[in-house]
Amino acid sequence: MKNDSYKLCVAPMMGHTDLHFRYLLRLISKKTMLYTEMVASNSILHNKSKKLNKLEHMNDNPVGFQLGGDNPEDLAKCAKIIEDYNYDEVNLNIGCPSKRAQSGNFGACLFSQPELVAKCAEAIKNISDLPVTVKTRLGIDNYDDINYLSDFINTVSKKGVTTFHLHARKAILKKGVNPRKNRSVLPINYRRVYEIKKQFPNLKIIINGEIQNPIDVINHLKYVDGVMIGRAVCNNPFLLNEIDVLLENEKFIDKDIILKEYFEYIIKNFNNNVKITDFTKHLSSIFKGYIGSKHTRAYMCHELNYEKKPIKKLEELLFKEDLWRNGQDSRSAVI
Repeated sequence: MKNDSYKLCVAPMMGHTDLHFRYLLRLISKKTMLYTEMVASNSILHNKSKKLNKLEHMNDNPVGFQLGGDNPEDLAKCAKIIEDYNYDEVNLNIGCPSKRAQSGNFGACLFSQPELVAKCAEAIKNISDLPVTVKTRLGIDNYDDINYLSDFINTVSKKGVTTFHLHARKAILKKGVNPRKNRSVLPINYRRVYEIKKQFPNLKIIINGEIQNPIDVINHLKYVDGVMIGRAVCNNPFLLNEIDVLLENEKFIDKDIILKEYFEYIIKNFNNNVKITDFTKHLSSIFKGYIGSKHTRAYMCHELNYEKKPIKKLEELLFKEDLWRNGQDSRSAVI
């Protein structure tokens, strides 16, 4: 897949975009670019137990692998390993504001170190043929104006990075502002992303942040090259198909068929080494707002693990009890 061929992508999200969720999303949309959860370079280079191999994936291309780290040599080694696993892209995380990321000098704190980010990108490109992209905030703390952002992009792009995913708000790295608050404590600033596109017409600029529906996607594409959606897809995986209908002239898919295919995937891959809720938690959102949704979502996320015959119970929830087709439940608010 060519690096510049996608207009829609799903953001890397810790706890969400694992291999199972990506498999489900690929059943729903064939062209959307997907990304792994962020994996720190040390986790790849020093993966002793190999109990959970974050490098594994199945039939989910096009897919990019998101790396966190600040050591150019280590990141280059990781990129070579990633390339062997048949990923389509290496994405550098310059946006995560977590304490763990800050203590390891990766994520959003690297926004204040553009020369180091450029060296990391250059090291990867020297050893791997995979495209290198960068996902970043618009600013951090006192580094918060369009001139600094422009200088950051200019510095990094000189080392061969031609695609930037811009989360359209700054990050606050001080204590007491966790990653969740960093998604809402400051206002979104789409106009700054649009302005960056004007300044860098030859770069691919992808916008991210609070994009909720197909119309939003279409409107943003008037000003930028691509759109990255995050939690809206977690709340409704079938949103990707709704966007594809407008963007790619695709047909509306049959949800029953998708759920049956994912059910077969669960049967094939469920074993004693994994919890069935590792698979089913990604389906809990389809019950939101429907009769019995709170109880059913609890089953999907937790209680199925305690069933003696979890596959049989899952089959009942999906195909026999008809819970997700029974209409709105006014007592259960859609989160």
